[in-house]
Amino acid sequence: MLKNYMELAVEEMLDDVLADYAKKNPDTCTCPRCRLDIMAIALNTLPTRYVVTDEGGIYTKVAMELVGGRAQVIAAILNGIKSVKNSPRH
Repeated sequence: MLKNYMELAVEEMLDDVLADYAKKNPDTCTCPRCRLDIMAIALNTLPTRYVVTDEGGIYTKVAMELVGGRAQVIAAILNGIKSVKNSPRH
C-alpha cells in the first residue's frame, strides 16, 4: 500500500469544510467537477506525506494533529474553494 496521507485527509475534511463555506456563501458550487478542482488545488499546495503501512498512516495522522496539520489542510481546502468559486470551469 502506497498512499499520500494528505489526499486522504483532504477527502476526509472536504465535505465538512465545503458545507460550512456554502452555508455562508450560497452561490458556492458543490458539483463533482468543482469538488475535484478544489481537491486538486488543495493537494497542490500541501506537502506530500506518503505512507506504506497502516501503522505509518496512524503515526502520520497523530503527528499531523500535534503540529497543526488539520488547520493546514482546512486552509488549503478554503483556498481551493475560493479559487474555484472565482474561476469555475463549467
